[in-house]
Amino acid sequence: MDVLATSPTAPELQSPFAGFAGLAADPVDAGERPQPATGVVLDSPFGSGLHTEEADAGEDVLTELLGELADDEFEDAVAQLVDDAAAAHLQGETAWSAGEGSQAGLRSWAESLAEQSDRLLDGITARLEHEDLTAMPARDLDALLESLAPALEPVGAREVVFEQFLGGLLKKAGSLVKGVVKIAKKGISAVSKILPIGILLKKLGGLVRPLLGRVIKLAMNRLPAAVRPIAQQIAKKLGVVGGAGAANDPASATGTSAAGPSAASQLAGEFDRNVVGLLLAPDEIAADGVLAEAAADAEADTPDPIGELDAARRELGRRLTELPAGSYPKPEIQQFLPVVMAALPLIKLGLKIIGRQRVVDFIAERIADLLRTMVGPGPAKQIARPIVDVGMKLMGLEVPPEAETDVAGEALAATVETTARRALALPAAVQDDRLLLDAAVQQFFAEAAAVHLPGRLLRADLPERESEHESGVWVLMPRAAAPRYRFLKYTRPFEIQVSRQVARAVPWSDGGTLESHLLDRGVRHWPTTAEAHLYEMLPGGHLGHLRHDDTLRAGAGEAEGIADEVAPLTPEVAGLLLGEPGLGRSVPGRGGAARPGAAPGRRFVRLRPKGRAAGRMAGRAAGPRARVGVHIDSAATPPRLRVALRLSERQAQEMLDLLTRAEGPDLPGALRKVQQVHQSSLVSRLTDQLVKRSLLPDATAAKAAAEQLATAVDTGLSAMLQGQTAQLTEAVRDPAQGLTIKLVFEGVTRESLQGTPPEPTVTVTPGWRSGG
Repeated sequence: MDVLATSPTAPELQSPFAGFAGLAADPVDAGERPQPATGVVLDSPFGSGLHTEEADAGEDVLTELLGELADDEFEDAVAQLVDDAAAAHLQGETAWSAGEGSQAGLRSWAESLAEQSDRLLDGITARLEHEDLTAMPARDLDALLESLAPALEPVGAREVVFEQFLGGLLKKAGSLVKGVVKIAKKGISAVSKILPIGILLKKLGGLVRPLLGRVIKLAMNRLPAAVRPIAQQIAKKLGVVGGAGAANDPASATGTSAAGPSAASQLAGEFDRNVVGLLLAPDEIAADGVLAEAAADAEADTPDPIGELDAARRELGRRLTELPAGSYPKPEIQQFLPVVMAALPLIKLGLKIIGRQRVVDFIAERIADLLRTMVGPGPAKQIARPIVDVGMKLMGLEVPPEAETDVAGEALAATVETTARRALALPAAVQDDRLLLDAAVQQFFAEAAAVHLPGRLLRADLPERESEHESGVWVLMPRAAAPRYRFLKYTRPFEIQVSRQVARAVPWSDGGTLESHLLDRGVRHWPTTAEAHLYEMLPGGHLGHLRHDDTLRAGAGEAEGIADEVAPLTPEVAGLLLGEPGLGRSVPGRGGAARPGAAPGRRFVRLRPKGRAAGRMAGRAAGPRARVGVHIDSAATPPRLRVALRLSERQAQEMLDLLTRAEGPDLPGALRKVQQVHQSSLVSRLTDQLVKRSLLPDATAAKAAAEQLATAVDTGLSAMLQGQTAQLTEAVRDPAQGLTIKLVFEGVTRESLQGTPPEPTVTVTPGWRSGG
């Protein structure tokens, strides 16, 4: 039964504000739910086409290649590019009113990386053109491709982002080369008339510019278009479940859904399908068609829903503070909600309510009931004064008296937006039950008010208060970019003492812990004093936007590295560091992936060591972006697993000291030093990969196998320390920053994972090897 449509009256909702009561709303007009259009699809008795054994074998090879191309670290590299471009775009938007200068800067940024990609692929082509790749053993081909891998050097943040992407591109090129060799060795003519490797690598370079074009659109919050027909056809041909379909699902296009793939994952997946499209192309004309379609996709006009939300948020705030006191703001909120929905197309269940205007109207009505007592010039002054006095002045932000009303309007609009965003995402069954929806809206509004409005306006007994103290409030940032707000900041910075034990218990965004993060940045004495800054992401926010925190007077180098200086602020982390678990937000896991996602409502913490520790950090090279890399090469014969452990320069030097002691090497201490790199993230990353590659049926079995593999990693490290000490010492003494230890397990199959894992081959390389 449609309870929402038939309930005759609306109960009074309890207001979160002190001294005010909610007002009863007018009954919602009853109406019939519109019937969805239906159609009949008749199933054909015939298959999609006749197949030969050779054609099936060819498709198997291409499916294996698509699996080999899939790479979490490449997705992370794309995400880093998006963050870098987003930061540059926001900076440009504050410098150029028309925005054309900002876009010109982004085009220059993309062209610089594209040119480096061209040089990398030209170098690979020149190195391979005189080799008989079909006669080369697979192990020698792997070694040849590995020798071309770039190492990450201690350069600026942007250069490291570029190097990470180039390392991933090299890995794609290697997979493409191996795919060609495998097809040639099997003599599978049914796949296509394979183009020469040199031409294919050049075409691969032609896919980079369209990818960067889509990266820029994503950074500007211009939602990328759905996957084009060629990529759809490839996914369908190879039977890729969730391939084209997932990319076409608008509910998984921007990365704000916990269940769906991120936007970077979507872009990387389409890039991989286009690479396979090059192999399927029978001639250069067809290959150029793949490139042309990718370019058209990148250049297509796209809407700007986040820009519209920026304007609508400001307009709603203005109207809420200018309405006569006690006005019923339902019309204003009704106009605002469609803009909120347009800016969040990923909310799958929320999308279903488009066309069900009565649900939207009801949500607007209930928010208006709760907000009514706070509308008008008088309440605006009560709201603004504590935000300015207790909040913004603590951060060093000056607000002129004539702008205080704007601050109040922003807080009210943000409260409405946060409440609506969550209510619109509720399941249809909840939205259709008036009592359930009432309860949800009341809770969401109270929680939003506790975030955006001063504590003195809230009831003392309000359970949704994040802190028992009125110590801060979340304000829209960055102020210099107004109204282009991309994140919230808590107005109170916390000065805290971090013990080594607490730092060891706090996971960090690089896959290590806060302890390793601080040690790599010069902290040597415990407890260390640090300043904690808290952030919450808004729709359209990227981690790169956090570089534009107006309240931090940081040097250029520190500001550039902001995405690596933050970690998710969960209730557990907030409790450990701040003693305020209510300031944290639970986040869905990413299967051990190091890089956190920046979804609306997700919170982050940034720690800035103070005093002597801060001085030691100046000018120091950061640690590796991802301390653990895991990749399963299902296209190899036999399939293999690669685990890369990346040690920072500090960790490498400490291990060297243990190995070269005058009284003799401390091998147990050196082994523990390497184990610290992977102990917090290796099992979860292995579990994620085993499930993703369908090597094991479920997460429970995958975790059991991952734990055995992690033990095998430790066994391999033990053997390496006992048998390759000289090689390890030489690698640490190399001028390249840091160290990479790579372990390769041959023959990783579903059957082998049921027993004892094979012994890994271990190699040690100077520097942070990109691409794992």
